[in-house]
Amino acid sequence: METEINQNSCPVCHQRILPEYYFCPNCGNNLREKAKEITIATQVGLYMLAIFLPPLGLWPGIKYLNKEDIKAKKIGGITTALTLFSTVVTIWWTFKLVGNYLDMVNGMMLY
Repeated sequence: METEINQNSCPVCHQRILPEYYFCPNCGNNLREKAKEITIATQVGLYMLAIFLPPLGLWPGIKYLNKEDIKAKKIGGITTALTLFSTVVTIWWTFKLVGNYLDMVNGMMLY
């Protein structure tokens, strides 16, 4: 019975509230975080960050994965996957570039 009263009342002023309230109508206390809308521009920015600056995409990817919203979790998963893929491609390309450079240097040393 005690937990039911606590769930249906504001922790500050103990005014009765509904579960869907974000703020207490009596005292204005913030009861829970309001879900923010994720715009297309935000998604494009996250995906570009994941592709062009691979390690930096992990932070927002994991941040969005930890949210309760299903859409945010999908965006976080895509961002994390793009970051990991881009990191692997970048490492592979770097090794290939360094290998080509070393081959060129070794070829110049033979002459």
